Amino acid sequence: MKYRVETDGKVYFVEVEETGVYEFKVTVNGKTAIFEVRPKVEVKAVKEETKTEIKEKEERKVERKLEGKVIKAPMNGVVTKILVKVGDDVKEGDTVAVIEAMKMENPIKSPFSGKVLEVLVKVGDKVSKESPLIRLG
Repeated sequence: MKYRVETDGKVYFVEVEETGVYEFKVTVNGKTAIFEVRPKVEVKAVKEETKTEIKEKEERKVERKLEGKVIKAPMNGVVTKILVKVGDDVKEGDTVAVIEAMKMENPIKSPFSGKVLEVLVKVGDKVSKESPLIRLG
């Protein structure tokens, strides 16, 4: 994204490019710097929740158990390509997706053979290490 910023009578031309999961390249008037930005977690009590509301939230948080063979992300990154779709046959060693991490494209290879039952991510998704990507049967 490119911006024109004017403050205190001075004009700055700013360009911001996301280069990784938490990494940004920022150029201001031709000078470039790389920034790593980590999310800050803030906890505020907004309202007191009833036991029913708390139970409902906990039930939503419980991840369903994925049955079958699940291909997981070997690292944190951003999904840049998905090379299979539901119904495709996959052989052990086939590349099924690509994850960008630290400015590198990393092919994700299937550790087993099977038929694609479910694609659990989409291009642009940020994933953590061990996040489920694709389920085979």
